[in-house]
Amino acid sequence: MRKFRFSKLVRDNIVGAIVANGNNPIWRTLQNDEYIYELKKKLAEEATELVGADSGETIKELADVQEIIDNLLKALKVSKKELAQAQKEKNNKNGSFRKRQYIDLVEVEDNASEIEYYLKFPNKYPEVK
Repeated sequence: MRKFRFSKLVRDNIVGAIVANGNNPIWRTLQNDEYIYELKKKLAEEATELVGADSGETIKELADVQEIIDNLLKALKVSKKELAQAQKEKNNKNGSFRKRQYIDLVEVEDNASEIEYYLKFPNKYPEVK
């Protein structure tokens, strides 16, 4: 018998479908903290798939992302109203993405306070030499 590692959270009907096809999934029900962690991982996975989706698949990938967000909110006991309020506060502070502004590079003076922040996150803001 061949084995394939999944090591990921799956939708509710997947285990049953695997069994119905005559296969044997080794699975378990996650506890809340692990479930939240796996939902976050799944969100990153689905977001990556969204980036690579063609125009016909984009809506399906967005639906997957929304499903994960909905389940994550429920697991965290956060209402959509609370999420909307947090979104509004963030938009009031930093704006939305409606202006479509894209930064390629930021040139920073040697004594600027932002340097420490950028250096703290080298994977997010790699320094260009």
